[in-house]
Amino acid sequence: MLKNKISSLFFCIYLVLTGCQSSDFVISETLLSAREHRRIILSVIGDARLVSQNGREMYSHYHDSKFKFLDDPTKVKTRYYSKVVILGARRPYDISVEVRRESKDPDSKQFIDQGLDEGLSRKRLDELKVLLNQSRESSQEFDVENPF
Repeated sequence: MLKNKISSLFFCIYLVLTGCQSSDFVISETLLSAREHRRIILSVIGDARLVSQNGREMYSHYHDSKFKFLDDPTKVKTRYYSKVVILGARRPYDISVEVRRESKDPDSKQFIDQGLDEGLSRKRLDELKVLLNQSRESSQEFDVENPF
């Protein structure tokens, strides 16, 4: 009985530790407004393919490894997309950046997520950092979403 409780405890600890891993691709504590963040993010990833209901999670159109948009993303063997999330209820915000890789399964012809591409995620993060830093000097905008 005690052995079962101990093994259950270790299993729960394992789930918590593996489920709560944070991304290495986060820009911390940016002081711009949420609207300004969205504007800058969209200037980096282009027009969004998907945007969450609250406007804080944006997915780019499919692109190749050089961030060039694909004319027909179904005809390639490997494709990528960028996911950028504005984290936090109010300023300062954190920005999470991921570039995910998908490969086409030859049997089913469906795309299968191959996981995070760390090199491309780092490049996308660096692009975003540059634009966020440039906007920081000129930002005196009032945060309409969370004024207080």
